Amino acid sequence: MGSLQPMQSRRLGLATLAVNSSLGFALGTVIALGVYQLGLIAAGLLFDREPVWFPDRVEFLAAGSDAAWAGGVVLVLLAGWALAGIYRGGTQYDGTQLAVLWVTLHLFREGSRALLVVPFSGDSDAAVALAASDLPSSLNWVVAVLGAAGLLGVGLLAAPALLRFARSTQDLATRKARVAFVAILGIVAWAGGTLLTLPLLIPDGPSETLSLLPWSGVFLLFTLAASPEPREIDPVRPPVRLAWGVLLILGALIATARMFLAGGWTVAS
Repeated sequence: MGSLQPMQSRRLGLATLAVNSSLGFALGTVIALGVYQLGLIAAGLLFDREPVWFPDRVEFLAAGSDAAWAGGVVLVLLAGWALAGIYRGGTQYDGTQLAVLWVTLHLFREGSRALLVVPFSGDSDAAVALAASDLPSSLNWVVAVLGAAGLLGVGLLAAPALLRFARSTQDLATRKARVAFVAILGIVAWAGGTLLTLPLLIPDGPSETLSLLPWSGVFLLFTLAASPEPREIDPVRPPVRLAWGVLLILGALIATARMFLAGGWTVAS
């Protein structure tokens, strides 16, 4: 009976971590999309393109320089670097810290993905912006390589970051245990977080953002591959608590977007 209680407590802690990770994954997806859109809006205003903001996209009403389409990529990558510095300064390893990690990962993921698809999708934002710059088309492949390197780096660096949320030495004791722990915090969060993000996108019907949503966690396959490596991590942590604050912020962001952006909001300069 004495050994059963710690086991049940550990399982409950892992389940709570999985829920917190799913909430963080969803929040990261929503915030990364919003920051990308804000970058497009800022560039659209700068180039007088009359941006219109929808929950899943930004459109430009006025003709003008296609360099404006680079605004989203630039802003998410800058925001990712800024937030990475904040994340490294945290030491609590609680639900809030986990959410900040996911937001940081998704900011880099959003920017890297946009660069990766440049040679394969001529109508993507980054491809259109590069075409407007009159640079050699061979540069598209250089940009794609940078995007692929970014996704690989994000995936590999996520492994030690997620393992730092381990609650017990059992989570880190063997290669199998580390893979299982990252699968719970990463792959399960990918599935759960994707479902939690759907209310932001489904009411408007099929869209490119909705079709790309299932791919938002592909970088976690690299994380899973890197997870067996041994880590020098102290797993002594306080009890795991459900991240209610993350849930409230996620719900508020989705509700606000549905309320104010569903019909398109024309952002005036």
